Amino acid sequence: MPEQRTGRFGGLGLTADQELLYLHLLSAPSGTAQQLGAALGVGTDRAVTALEGLADCGLLERPGTAGPVWSVAAPDVALEELLLRREVELRRTRGRINELMRNYRSSRPASSAGELVEVITGRDSVAELWRTLQLGVRTQLRILDKPPYIRRSDPELELAALARGVQIRAVYESRVLREAERMAEIRTFAEAGEQARVLPELPLKLAVVDDRWALLPVSAGTELQSVLLVRPSSLLAALTGLFELYWSRAMRLPAPDSAQPPQDRHGQLLALLAAGLTDESIARQLGVSTRTVQRWVRELMDRFGARTRFQAGIQAARADLL
Repeated sequence: MPEQRTGRFGGLGLTADQELLYLHLLSAPSGTAQQLGAALGVGTDRAVTALEGLADCGLLERPGTAGPVWSVAAPDVALEELLLRREVELRRTRGRINELMRNYRSSRPASSAGELVEVITGRDSVAELWRTLQLGVRTQLRILDKPPYIRRSDPELELAALARGVQIRAVYESRVLREAERMAEIRTFAEAGEQARVLPELPLKLAVVDDRWALLPVSAGTELQSVLLVRPSSLLAALTGLFELYWSRAMRLPAPDSAQPPQDRHGQLLALLAAGLTDESIARQLGVSTRTVQRWVRELMDRFGARTRFQAGIQAARADLL
């Protein structure tokens, strides 16, 4: 029988055979190695190896003097103890990061400046680096989001970060919001806790991860083939300041709610118009039809006695609605 992986205990470092045997023993709490190997189709030798590993982890009790029967330990106590051991190991590994970085740098003939800025080339390498940074973010992630993209994003990574309490702030270039699929994804992030704003244009793509790294393209071309990974330095501080500048200028991306009072609805509409969104993009963002958006725009123009959208925006700014 080929190896299978359930994925339920991947974080505990169990092998596929160990996961298979452990799950089986939870419902059939004991058995000999021969019986278990035959029942699961892995053979006696593989079963013994897996059982020994589970016993080393404290999840099983080894056979005693009564016979060659393996039995499962109570999972509430056994798993808790194993989790604690894994957490200690992870903290020790994290404590060795600086040592590992020293070894990494000593093996490269780069200058001190080169240690602060690293060039990563290749679409797959860039995508994997971004995935690693998202998995490693601890407190906050700041993003300037604009095309081009390496590949389709993995929403689960951001949702997982939000779920563990990471603060995520993103400023989107307005043309990103013209794609219905991307707009739906951003709405999902916002509902999960992302703070989203929008501007007509952004100067570059940028991600600042905690205060430890920044990621940005080498060039602003149509193909994203190479990126710069910036470590703590005055350059990282400058890029963080750049994000904060554009964040302060950006319009808040309102949540869709067509049932709100007209004055609130008009405030949302003005913000999206000022951000440069088209009627179609605004309709998708607010969850209404394009015709409804056009009607609301006419209402605003009538409200301010304006002949054009631009005039309506000027009047709204004077009235402190933007």
